[in-house]
Order: sequence, then structure tokens, then C-alpha cells
Amino acid sequence: MRRLSVLWTKNKVRLECTIRGVGDPLVANLSLIAQECGPNSIYVAIEGLHHDGHSFIDEAIERGAVAVIHSAHLPYYDPTILYIQHPNPRRVTSLFASTLYGPIPPYIVGVTGTDGKSTTCEFLWQFLNASNIRCGLLSTTAYDDGSGKRESPYRQSTPEAPQIYSFLANCAKNGVEVVILEATSHGLSAEASRLADITFSGAIVTSLSSEHLEYHTTHERYVDAKVNLVRQLKEGGWLVLPQELPHYNLFLKEGIKILRHSLEAHLRGSTLKEGWDSRVIALDGGSNITLPYGQLCYASNALGAYLGAKEVVKGEISLDKLEGVAGRFEVVTTSPFLIIVDFAHTGEAYELLFSHLKNHFGNKKLVALFGSGGERDRQKRFALGQSSGHHCSAIFITDEDPRGEERHQIENDIIEGIEATSFKGDLFKIYGRGKAVAAAFEYCDSSSILLLLGKGHESAILHANHQEPWSERGVVEELLKGGKR
Repeated sequence: MRRLSVLWTKNKVRLECTIRGVGDPLVANLSLIAQECGPNSIYVAIEGLHHDGHSFIDEAIERGAVAVIHSAHLPYYDPTILYIQHPNPRRVTSLFASTLYGPIPPYIVGVTGTDGKSTTCEFLWQFLNASNIRCGLLSTTAYDDGSGKRESPYRQSTPEAPQIYSFLANCAKNGVEVVILEATSHGLSAEASRLADITFSGAIVTSLSSEHLEYHTTHERYVDAKVNLVRQLKEGGWLVLPQELPHYNLFLKEGIKILRHSLEAHLRGSTLKEGWDSRVIALDGGSNITLPYGQLCYASNALGAYLGAKEVVKGEISLDKLEGVAGRFEVVTTSPFLIIVDFAHTGEAYELLFSHLKNHFGNKKLVALFGSGGERDRQKRFALGQSSGHHCSAIFITDEDPRGEERHQIENDIIEGIEATSFKGDLFKIYGRGKAVAAAFEYCDSSSILLLLGKGHESAILHANHQEPWSERGVVEELLKGGKR
């Protein structure tokens, strides 16, 4: 535990606060959830989309909270509690968390981009481990604090600041030398401030299109949030990015090392052998790497990770084969027909996936099953429908994570994109993802490729008031046991 006064490491943030109450309590934990508060906790009251955390302040205090970080004026202030009012409580939370949980490893690499973040994180982790670098990892799919890699316990790719700094402190205790953090636009944004107090030694940008406009409101603000990763690079740090990255110039910064990858950049990669489910690429200097994916975008992820690893290792990297990532072009079976689970959830990712399969299986029918996240970026749904309408022979629209949004609204947004194409195939609208997968399974034959999109590795479907346990692969395996009717 630490005294609260020790947590004020940046005077600028303190000057932005209104502080009520006296004393310097001992603090053990920060929590954005009142039910998780215990003795010596600081409760962080957040005004959310469906719930206002200010309504749970009394409960947090009853459970042992000694201080409250909040944004709204309160009708009553308990004289035994310290209140810290700030327009953005998450900004104070990040500052406090950066000190509360203990020292963190000095070398942190952030990976951002629209698509390919988790895969690049995973590839970088594999490269560093093969070079005997004790490495930590926190991504959409994986968690490794130095005690072994396992599935990430967090729904968010970049969780809240208390979870991040608790993880980083564990990494330091476990002797981790380098930490890889997946850095989402939410996590990098000033509003969320989950990563605001981290200084990065290196950064990798994977790709850049458009997403999360329900949160950022404009593409420009979305890009600006991504650029925060570069702004937080230390003097002398390094940045890896594709040569052809949109808004390339926005990511340039004096005092850092810029490394590019493409056919004619700092690292050139050429394909020696390509298949629908694998690719062998040759790097400068004669090294070859075998990828468990055929799509060119995964080669780009591997090149970016390799360049980053070279900055850390400063020597030869003895790894010639990379392992795949859960839910990323995951082949469940090839019989009675090819079934692939893929986390793809943007128009650009759809285009890359569909085009790749059509190039290799021109005589096969693509059957896509997908939805789109409720209460999230509506603008991207048109692109999902348009891409699938252009490439697919049949489309099954179903749940992804409807949350509290009307399903018909999500469906109609997707159909607008489909109707903008010359799609003449079969269109099905089935609520209940399990029912939809079963129907698509029965629909397909040996001439089909069934693509289950948008969920990937995820273990739950989010509804308005509950979470439905889910395993995309598990559902398919159960159907395979029963066979086609």
C-alpha cells in the first residue's frame, strides 16, 4: 500500500482537480467497479453509456473505499472520505495507477493499427522468446506476465489503467525484460487515458483504415489517437511502420529511429512460396520465415515484428517458423468442406480475406456468416455488406455482439452495403449465432468455403443484460460430430 500523496507524480494533473476532504489515506487498489472495492480502495466513478458510476459511490464507500475520483458535482460529501474531482476521472486513474502497483519494466513496445495488432504482438513475442529475451505480452488474445502465456482474461484489448499497471508490476516482479502491449485507439485516446503515463521504447504500426467512429466521432480523431503512441516514444526510441501506411507523415517524429518495411524499404520481404494457408518469405540477409497464413497482410505483420525484434535483440534471430494466433484464419476443418474462423471485422479485412481465397479457390463458393457489434461504429457496416456482397455466393447475417442495439438496425446497415453491389446469391437473416452457424453448415456443400467472421477467439456474445458463453470453433466441432443431415 502507498499513501495517496505519493501518487501525485504530475503536478499538472493535480492542478486540474478540485480536492475535498483532508487526510492522506493508505491506498491498496483502484477500481472502476464499486462491487470490487475493498478496504483502502479508491473508487473511480465513470459516466458510462448505460450506467453512471456516481450512483454507486455510497456502495463503494460501504465496501471500504477511502477516496473517490469523480467528474460530477455530488449532493453530499462524506467528511471521512477524500474526493478528487476532475473532468476526466480516467486521467487521474492512470496517473495514480502508474505509481500505486509498483515498478514496471523499463522497455515497453506498443503495437497499434486498425488490423493485425494481436498477430504482430504474437509474432514479436515469438521472435523475442526464440532469442532468449524474457518477454511479457498483453494483447486481445494473450497474457504473459513472465509466468507463462495464457488466454487474456480481459474483454478489452487494452484494459483499464489499473489492470495494465498491475500486469506491468507483475512483469517486473517476474524478471521480464521487454513488455509488448497492444495499444488500441481507445487505450491511446486522451478520453480513456489507459496508456497516458507510459513511455514506450519502441512502437509498431500495422495498418490504418477507419474504425470506432462511434467513439472518436471522426476519422481524423481516430488517427490522432493512434499517433499518441509515437508522441509517447522516448527520445532515441524506434518506430516500425509499413512504407505504404496512410497518413504516414503524421507518425514521423524527430529524435526517434524510423524503420519501414515493404519491397523497397529498410526490410524487404519477398515471397518464396505461397499457398492458401501458408507463405514462406525471404528477408534481407538470406533468412527465410514460414508463416502459418497465406494472406499477404500476415507477411506484413511478420516483417513489422521482425524489424522490432531486431531493435531489441541486436543480433541474429534464430526462428524460421511462426505459429498462428487463435481465431485468425483458423482452419477448423477441410472436410466435408473448408471452414475458417476469422476475427475479421472491418471492410478492409474482409477484402483481403475474400480476395485471397478467390485467388486460390476460384471455383469455390464463398459463404460468409457475420454480424456487427451493437452500439459501435455504424459506418463500417456498409463496408462489411459491400465487400461480402461483391465476393460471396451466400451471406448469413446474425449476431456478433448486439449489446443493447436493435438487431434490425444492425441488419439494415449491413444490407445497405450488400444492396450497393450486384449480389444475386442467397441472403439469410438468423438471430442467434448458434442457429445461424448450424443453418450455414447445412447450407454448404463440398463446393463451399464457410467463413465465420467477427468473433474469432472470443468466448462470449454480449447482449444488453447478459453474456452468452461462446466458442466459434466449439460450435463447429459439435456440428461436425453430428454430421450433415
